[in-house]
Amino acid sequence: MKRKKVDDSESVRQMQTILYEEIHKVRELVTIRKPFTSEVPFNDDRKIFKTNIHMPFSDRKILITYSGMIVCGCDLDKIRLAREDNHIKILVPHSRILDCYADVKSFKISYQDAGLLAKDFQIEEQNALIKADLEKRQREAVQKGLLTEANEEVRQMLANIIERRGLNQNFDVQIVFLRQGNSQIITASQNFLRGD
Repeated sequence: MKRKKVDDSESVRQMQTILYEEIHKVRELVTIRKPFTSEVPFNDDRKIFKTNIHMPFSDRKILITYSGMIVCGCDLDKIRLAREDNHIKILVPHSRILDCYADVKSFKISYQDAGLLAKDFQIEEQNALIKADLEKRQREAVQKGLLTEANEEVRQMLANIIERRGLNQNFDVQIVFLRQGNSQIITASQNFLRGD
């Protein structure tokens, strides 16, 4: 169906106001909460002083399992409208990972073995392993299309608002995601361990 050309900029302002009222109640939209479980293997040994030679009976191996959560969403404060004749583009920032954390209540040592001369396994080492694993899980989730899935959730939410409020009656409305930046993966902060 061909829409007639609309010159009324008041209609655009009204559309913008309605859309902003709807979405800015939310500010940061969480579209996906993806739970996961992970296994983190670790092994090392001690070296003879000032050499790279393995010290007998100093091997240590551990396997940690835990559950975590990746949270994706979109910063709705950055949504903008662009008008070209009777076409309206809703410019939306790409979804990104908002949070990623490990549930400390789920931590389990599945396997542990240490030689007589092995160093004790420190909590700082465990935290460093979990932190690195969380970043690995995020990269894998992005490669498997988690952010694309989150974008589709945002698109559907906006399409529902547009349809429900009748914002597409006088305009061809198109939802366009802005070019993606490099900040898809967050670095685990000091609160990457949670006991939810």
